[in-house]
Amino acid sequence: MAKDLNRDFEQGMQTLEDIQALGEYSLTPLIDQAAFHFSEIHRKAEFSFENLNSYSKVQSFLEKTIDNLITTYALREGTTHQVLIQKKYEKMSLDSWNRLLEVLPTSLNILNIFKFVGTQNIQISKEGIQVRGLIKTDETITKFREVVYRSSRKLLEQKSILTYSIEELEDQRLCWLNINVDMAHDENLSYNVDFSETLGMKLGFSNIFKKYVINKEEASKLPRHLIIEISPDLNISKYYRIPDHYTTDSNSKEMLHFSFLFRPVSIIIPKNGLLEKRPFKVNCEDTGSGLEQQEVKNQIGYNYRYIDFFSLINQS
Repeated sequence: MAKDLNRDFEQGMQTLEDIQALGEYSLTPLIDQAAFHFSEIHRKAEFSFENLNSYSKVQSFLEKTIDNLITTYALREGTTHQVLIQKKYEKMSLDSWNRLLEVLPTSLNILNIFKFVGTQNIQISKEGIQVRGLIKTDETITKFREVVYRSSRKLLEQKSILTYSIEELEDQRLCWLNINVDMAHDENLSYNVDFSETLGMKLGFSNIFKKYVINKEEASKLPRHLIIEISPDLNISKYYRIPDHYTTDSNSKEMLHFSFLFRPVSIIIPKNGLLEKRPFKVNCEDTGSGLEQQEVKNQIGYNYRYIDFFSLINQS
């Protein structure tokens, strides 16, 4: 709904600009007044989406719903560890609450496969769900691969991703497990790569890309995994180790790494990106099902292309 609001607002403002360009100078005061009213309607509508604190009973109901889901998880049969919850609900918009309600049950389903030792910490905010706890190093979750795969696909459909990291301890029987469910995708922002000089366009990705950029040294330590490279002419190549030409030319490229359970993925883009406001004008189109070579080649005549990263990964 918020995305539709922004798109309709920008198209309305564009229409006013077109009228101004075609009309007489005497129309300027009326057009300026119409633009002001458009902006006020847009501002007030955005405020109602982003400030759920104004609706205390709605927010209270949503908080209790989340608490019930967490309580059911913490008290499930076979649980032997303590669960500490930190809730940061400040500035949670209606869209953030909706995504959290979609994502939390799937995330808890994945957490169920781990046998945490001692205290498990869970933090919930509009950015996502962060989990930290000790697990035994001799525990294997390979048998849950299909469960993780299905759940991860469901998260991708909800514009969220689950990544993890391991921290080793002196006691080799235990390690820290950190799980992050990233819900920070914002339809109003995009991570843009500028191809205007060569292809006359910008290529846009999810705004979360900025958080997953790694350097050449970090890339060299990665184990064998799927690597997707987008070339300057938008051709796609896939590798299972870091390509030699990246290590020799990493200053002009950018690599992003997503440490998914069982299926880590890296993406190499030909130049540095920039986080910007995502345009919603009519000459901008979404590639929809991810990034396919023919699809992109047929569309480079437009000024801006947005790549559905979540669908791209889901199809890999």
